[in-house]
Amino acid sequence: MKTLKKITLIISLSIFLTSCGSNSPIKESKVEEKPKYYAPLSGVETEKDIKNEPVFSIMLDNHPGARPQSGLNDAEIIYEFKAEGQYTRYLALFQKNQASVIGPVRSARPYFVNTASEYNSIYAHWGGSEAGYNQIQKLSLKDLDGIFLEGSTYYRNRDVKKYAPHNGYTNYELLKKSSEEKGYLENIEEFHSFYYDYSKDLESVNKQMGEINATNMSFDFFKQYNMSFEYNIETKYYKAIRNNETLIDEKDSSEVRPKNIILQFANSKVTGPNLTLTIDHIGSGSGKLFTQGKVIDINWTKDSESSKTIFTTSSGDEIILSPGLTLIEVLDENDNIKITPDID
Repeated sequence: MKTLKKITLIISLSIFLTSCGSNSPIKESKVEEKPKYYAPLSGVETEKDIKNEPVFSIMLDNHPGARPQSGLNDAEIIYEFKAEGQYTRYLALFQKNQASVIGPVRSARPYFVNTASEYNSIYAHWGGSEAGYNQIQKLSLKDLDGIFLEGSTYYRNRDVKKYAPHNGYTNYELLKKSSEEKGYLENIEEFHSFYYDYSKDLESVNKQMGEINATNMSFDFFKQYNMSFEYNIETKYYKAIRNNETLIDEKDSSEVRPKNIILQFANSKVTGPNLTLTIDHIGSGSGKLFTQGKVIDINWTKDSESSKTIFTTSSGDEIILSPGLTLIEVLDENDNIKITPDID
């Protein structure tokens, strides 16, 4: 009798446990997908959303006495415009990368001011032409001028063994501190950024670029000043070469390796004292886009001094870039341009 009771108890307990097991909800482990963020200037993936961080547009000297420059590899977009005296200058844009050394910093010109305004940026310069200062006031740009901020925001870099005015430097921390003191970091406005292809295989970029190869390019800004680029099919970067010498960053002697090169045709002419230029970069024009070892014809429009320059394909769509550093080279239509393999 006792044995029967034990058997009955065991059976009942088994039924109960089986019943509980069948009715218990199955817990599924859910893996929350981490949001992805990308730098507005360069399209490079970032750990956090930085769209509300300030953009600094910094004038960089390109006189032979100023080379090499520091901060080129920390910049996300670099414009190169003609300046007086058969030289060019750079406008280097920073948002994601907090460069520890930037320079040499030089003076303002109107077309650089106009370009800085496209990004609602804080404009860093050391002095300026009369027309440059007038344009800063006209566009109400947030500016940090080394003429008034030497010793605090800017300094003479004795380590580089360059002579004034080619030895004025700064860094991201100093620029941001000065901007905070001036109230420039309040109500930062977003800007119209380039479109980037975030896919692993760059499907949109490759479709846009088509089949015309361009692995070597040479641009003559002046008779004695040339920029050329060599595409590396393995790294997918371009090697930048200035007057037959590899373009390097002074900070660590690393090569400057852009992913995209935009050639913008905008004619220049001498209009001011000391041979200062006016560049016709407001209105519309043509150009070329180089990325992934290919080239296409593009067009550009800039409706006003402060509006964003919009680059479009021949079909009218805004261009799509590969994530990384972009160089924008602004030349006259009749300047000597050579592209290899030869294209029409």
